[in-house]
Formats: sequence, C-alpha cells, structure tokens
Amino acid sequence: MATESSNATRYENIRYIKLGRGSSNTDTICIERGIAYIGFGTGDPEAFRLASNGLWEDFKSLEFERNPAGSDQARKQRATSATNQVKAFFECNEKTLWITFFAGNLYYGSFSSASAPEICHDQMHGCTRQLQSKWQCQDANGKALQVENLSGNLTKVRGFQGTSCELDEKQTDYLLRRLSGKVPAYITQIDEARESMALAVKCAIKTLQPKDFELLVEIIFSRTWRRIGQAGNAEKFIDITFEDPLKPEKRIAIQVKSQTSTEEIKRYCLDDQRDRYEKFIFAFHTPDMENLLGEGDFPENVEIVDCNRLANLVIDSGLIHWLKEKTT
Repeated sequence: MATESSNATRYENIRYIKLGRGSSNTDTICIERGIAYIGFGTGDPEAFRLASNGLWEDFKSLEFERNPAGSDQARKQRATSATNQVKAFFECNEKTLWITFFAGNLYYGSFSSASAPEICHDQMHGCTRQLQSKWQCQDANGKALQVENLSGNLTKVRGFQGTSCELDEKQTDYLLRRLSGKVPAYITQIDEARESMALAVKCAIKTLQPKDFELLVEIIFSRTWRRIGQAGNAEKFIDITFEDPLKPEKRIAIQVKSQTSTEEIKRYCLDDQRDRYEKFIFAFHTPDMENLLGEGDFPENVEIVDCNRLANLVIDSGLIHWLKEKTT
C-alpha cells in the first residue's frame, strides 16, 4: 500500500499547523485520533456556520468584534490573519499536505476532499478535520523524521506566531525530498568516502603494537569517561578502569586484546569479577566480530568492541592523524 510519503509529489502546497498550545493536550488527541484541529473560535456555532458556508468577510467581521484589544488597524490585521488561516483549513483538499511537530518528530498527513470540518464538542473551542489516514512520522524508507535530524530552515517554522502557515519554496523542496527518502549525491559521496576510510583505518589498527593498541583504546574511551586506573596495570582481569564523570560511583572496566578467540572472550565476559563494574568492555582487533562470534549471548552489561567498531570510533574521535603517526 502506497504511503503519503511515497506520493509526496502530488501535493500542490504544504502547510504547517500547530495542534495545541501551552498545557493543552489537543496535540496529543489529534495525533492519536488522526485529526487536525484549528481554533479561532470555530467551536462557536455562528463562527462555524460562517466558515462552513465560505462567508469569509462575515467571519472576519465577527473575529474583529470578538477581539477588542488594540487599535483598529491591529484588530483588522489579526482578524484578516485568523480568517486566512481558518479559510485554508476549511477549504483545502487532498492536494494540501499538512505538517506538525509532536514529541520530537515531524508528523504529516492530508485531508480527503470529502472530509468536511466538524464542530468539536469536547471543550477544544475549535473544530477538527479527519485525515485520510493517521498522522505519519516516517519517510518512504521507514526512517523516523526526528526534529534533531531535520534542517533548521524547516524546523524554524515552529516559531510561527499564528496557528498555520504555508511553507516557502525551499522548505517545500527540502521536505518533499526528505519524505521521499531520496539521498542527495553529496551525501552518497560522503557515505562512500566514510566507508573507504573505515576500511583503511581498520587495516592500520591491525598493525599497531599491543601497547599502542591499548593506548588507542584508552584515548577513545577517555573522550567519554574519566580514567581512574592505569593502562596496562598489574590487575589480571582488566587493563583500564574508567568512571562516569556525572556518576563517579559507576565504574567501567576494559579488557584489551590485540588478538583473541571466542573461548577467551566468553571466559572474561562470564567471569564473576565482571559484576564489580557497571559495564565491562572487551576490545580487540583480530579477528572480525562476524568471523568470531556466533550467538553472542553475553550479559547485558558486556560490550564487545571489534576492529570494525573501533575504526568508526577512531574516525568519530578525530584520531586519524594519531593513527597515521603511529603506523606510518
């Protein structure tokens, strides 16, 4: 079954809408029920009648009279803005895509041409329209549309002072591309370059002497935790001990082996001494994880880190130059 994201190009315009304000749970109700909501007094029978019949000048006059604060010019501007937003909500059809933001995700959906607005009877002080299907928050590939991973040029629309507005051309182009799941050519080039670099880094790691390999592991995890035990100490079970800076009582133990075997990993990971630590990490570079472990049935606080993972950690930690100097 085709999703709205896979048919994104059929939309003629895209509008942002706020589904609630402040402590109101209107947005939660809308997301759960697959409806969209607009206020501006449309829960009032007279305002709803005017909007339903397209009597927009009368609706504007009613909105003007209902909000007496400010100068006549300011009241006219507010009434015009409110009328335009309500008009878009009442008159749009299936060719308008609506977006909103809720619980850290972007949601989107559209109305069917036959779904007329309905008055709300649950103290929402507005009216709702039913979507063709529920609100969706994934692209055509099933990837979540998390706000933190979206362009600020799009997410800034959340700062709109009103309830609903139309996206500009750049925002529209960007959103439709994200919904389709298509990746720009430069992103593909970055991914390919990253993959190629990771392979080269992996080869370099495997040439490190045991002490240098242990030092690399220590440097990587020192970016997150604070070392409290000397690397290469005399304790048999672990090589490095860390603590969580925010929770010093939490200790992390790391055992580093250049080369290892399934039997050795299991022996360490099932050792009773492991229970002394919040987390136990077993790091090695040879052989690769997929060639070593089968079921991988280890306790929850055990983390197995092979050369593939280490290579990506080296890249993310900015240790390329360090590795080059050690292996040239």
